[in-house]
Amino acid sequence: MIRFRSLALALLTTLTLVACDSTPTRSGGGEALTAERLYADGDFPAAAQAFVDAASRSRSQRDALTLRAAEAWREDGRIERAAPLLGQIDSRRLGPDEALRLDLLRAELALVENRPADALALLARPADRVPPALRDRLLFLRAQAHAGVDRPFEAARDRAALGSLLPAAEQAENDAAIRSLLGQLSPAELQRAAAVLSREEALYPVVAAELSALGLAMPSGLSGGVLDRGGQRAQRVALLLPRSGTFAAAGEAVRDGFLSGYFADPGERPELTFYDAGDSVETALAAYRAAAADGAQRVVGPLSREAVAALFEQGALRVPVLALNRGTSTPPPGSQSFALSPEDEGIEAARRMLALGYRRLMLAAGTDEHSRRVLAALVPAYTRGGGQIVAEMNLSGAGPDYSNQIRAAIRAAGSRSAAEAPATAGQRESRRDTSVYVEVDAIYIAVRYEQARLLVPQLRAAGIFDRPLLASSQIRPPESAARPDRDFDGIEFTELPWLLGAMPPTPGLPSAQDSRRLASSQGQSARLFAFGIDAYRVLAALPALSRLPGTAIDGASGTLRLDDFGQVLRAPAWGRFAGARVQPVDGFEGGFGDGALD
Repeated sequence: MIRFRSLALALLTTLTLVACDSTPTRSGGGEALTAERLYADGDFPAAAQAFVDAASRSRSQRDALTLRAAEAWREDGRIERAAPLLGQIDSRRLGPDEALRLDLLRAELALVENRPADALALLARPADRVPPALRDRLLFLRAQAHAGVDRPFEAARDRAALGSLLPAAEQAENDAAIRSLLGQLSPAELQRAAAVLSREEALYPVVAAELSALGLAMPSGLSGGVLDRGGQRAQRVALLLPRSGTFAAAGEAVRDGFLSGYFADPGERPELTFYDAGDSVETALAAYRAAAADGAQRVVGPLSREAVAALFEQGALRVPVLALNRGTSTPPPGSQSFALSPEDEGIEAARRMLALGYRRLMLAAGTDEHSRRVLAALVPAYTRGGGQIVAEMNLSGAGPDYSNQIRAAIRAAGSRSAAEAPATAGQRESRRDTSVYVEVDAIYIAVRYEQARLLVPQLRAAGIFDRPLLASSQIRPPESAARPDRDFDGIEFTELPWLLGAMPPTPGLPSAQDSRRLASSQGQSARLFAFGIDAYRVLAALPALSRLPGTAIDGASGTLRLDDFGQVLRAPAWGRFAGARVQPVDGFEGGFGDGALD
């Protein structure tokens, strides 16, 4: 409930000044002052009665004081006690702000009485014409009213506008409500509704991200695009990467990959200059300023999330950037961002499972940030596409014994014995005597390798043998670890094509065999090396990616395209464990479809 304490204090101050300047007479000034003090102290029933008493003695202030009595009952959580008081108020005798507060009370009462259409009629005024102190309440009530008349998009629009007015502790709940409201719309309905949004509206980036997760674009004419300056390749490029400090090794791997892509480019290549972005926001921003002063036409970097966020917060940039991470906001006009984002894995997994007809899903959720980010993207994309999460195993604080979580998930999903379950002849032959047919189409595992090597055998021990298992890239063991046993066989997981050995000969892509001569392309650095290759490929393709919506390029980290906000989206490849080894999965096209550039 949005409370009126600040309003009460303001009114108390005003009444104190009035009381000092005049002697209370029939105006009820002293009684009203007492009522305001009771209100400020939190004794709302007593305040309500005091306001009513003051109103009975003041003809000129009767309506305003009756309004305050109604507000006191509302603040006490008993707005139904305000209903008879509201019927006594003549709005023509109220000032503009008082009339607005009266409408807000009447609208809230209408919602309590399940009359959302009446509430909407009272809340029709534009939010930007409402005093800031009351704007959050107007938007909140209007969102509820829109939801009550089955207009979820309009409710989400109000919620999005409300977000910036809420304290930080309430923003996550508001964001979840927005996602829930948008989830009530089919993809086609959402795309049609998005046509009314302008780029300045708070809901625009939320809807654009939702549509992007579905492989859809914002309606034409509103996306804006992110053209490179002049629509041409930059001739002078500055590379901002850490060459000293904590992230020097990561910077070296990205740099070597970038240079591998650079020297493999058969076309005209730009002049490169290197700057040390260091390991702090301050050194990264200083490197950017130096590159701009030296005449760079395009900057690639920085690498850290904090530095990218600080750069984007400056607004329009003197020299556009291809940032190598996501910021906390979308890139400024003319700039782009590219990252090995866990969210890309989640979205791609949702697309693949839906394309394979998996509509009932069991999840295994890990404890780390990568797992959380994968599932935060997967769940809304999967459910919006018609899928249902029927059970979830939360492995937080558990292990090495996950049997309780597994049994609870099987109960939640429902199960039958293998003999009772429908199957082809081949499936019946492959089933073991202990098999359990769980009423899911697939199981998705977003856990680290160390957890997966404990969880998967326990799934088998629980009798789950013939349900498809899919996973995030975390399931792949590090090179230093022993190979997984055959319990992993058949599990499919998202991965960089470069690491699967699945790269066909492609113009502009360096040879994987030649690149492996570099130490930075081995072991833990291999992902960042592949990322560096694609950073150059995206840079070279920016004019085409910007001018031709839907165009994609095949890269070392996946299939890449540019969204309406200058963010490079990535559809990773798929690998499969077979004979305790990893092999690429053929025959499934990534989520972006046609339009790839050679």
